[in-house]
Amino acid sequence: MKSLHARFLSLGLALAMLLSVTGCTISTPATVGTIGGVEIPAGIYLLAQYNAYQTVSDLADLATGETADNVKAVLKAECTGTIGDEEVTTDGADYLQRLTLRSLQYYAAVETKFAELGATLEDAATSEAADTAASMWESDGDVYKANGISQATLELYELNSAKADACLELLYGANGQTPVTDEDYLDFLNNECRYVDVVQLPLYDSASYAFADEDQSTQIKALAEECAATLNEWATSESGRSERFTSMYEAADQYVPQAIEALGATPESGMGAYYVGSQLLTPDTLKSYGTTLTDALDAAGKGVWTTVDLGMSIGVMCDVNPLDADTLENFKTNYDLLSLLKKDELEAQVYADGAAMEQNLDTSAMNTYKASKIKTTA
Repeated sequence: MKSLHARFLSLGLALAMLLSVTGCTISTPATVGTIGGVEIPAGIYLLAQYNAYQTVSDLADLATGETADNVKAVLKAECTGTIGDEEVTTDGADYLQRLTLRSLQYYAAVETKFAELGATLEDAATSEAADTAASMWESDGDVYKANGISQATLELYELNSAKADACLELLYGANGQTPVTDEDYLDFLNNECRYVDVVQLPLYDSASYAFADEDQSTQIKALAEECAATLNEWATSESGRSERFTSMYEAADQYVPQAIEALGATPESGMGAYYVGSQLLTPDTLKSYGTTLTDALDAAGKGVWTTVDLGMSIGVMCDVNPLDADTLENFKTNYDLLSLLKKDELEAQVYADGAAMEQNLDTSAMNTYKASKIKTTA
């Protein structure tokens, strides 16, 4: 009688011979097909699917006791959200599939546009992509690895993002095909943004994790009104930006400690400086405040200090003409105005281009990497 070892050896040889004869190998596909002639690596597909899951798990209407770590429950749950400009209500699996495809189309369209423009990436951009990928791998590499995503894939994804930025510059930058003009920038700054100076009087004690009660809030709001009046009085004698900054810090030194004392805390010397700032508020930032902020600034008028309840603090704020605060060139650089003006427009076009490309994705290859196999932990 043959030994057990010999029988297993014979079985193994027979299986190997069968696979050899039929030309079959046990492997996973390296790509999942092409979009518009751009090859989609399996790693990029897995990353797009994993990223899509993060969105879907937040939208999923899960039953009591179910969590985002329960992949099967998320894929079965109803999800409602926006994909592009479309309001969508569907199950998690379908929502994830749509998001994944949309990401792959964007990836392919960026690669195509980058090539069409004859663009190249500067060393700084490639280095930044590598550094970002390394940082992502260091913090979440175990989870990425569990999902079949390598550090090289993360770098490839970051390079695609850098290529999108390069396309933006080549299309709309100073030397681009249709450059944004200074008049466009000024119109954006003056009509869609707000540049504000602010002194904040806290309504929250970070040491005790306590919000101001009703009496404390009333007292701090009164201090804010007094601070605004003081700054408006000082403004009549100011002749330049440096004097305005001096006034802001002096006001903060005077009123911030009083607000902190009203909260029942003990102020530290010089801490008022931490509550002073100046900032360009972009349309997205302004939208997050609703109409409360803009209504208050409009009511006061340019160059006039007023108070705004910001939730965590009372902002003593002044709406400033942007070019009184800084130069247009500095705004372009410090706030990446080109992206603010044109990135959404370019992204919309790239998504449309990707959707219009010839889709030659391999269903069997994608089925190898089913969403149900997603791991939320290592």
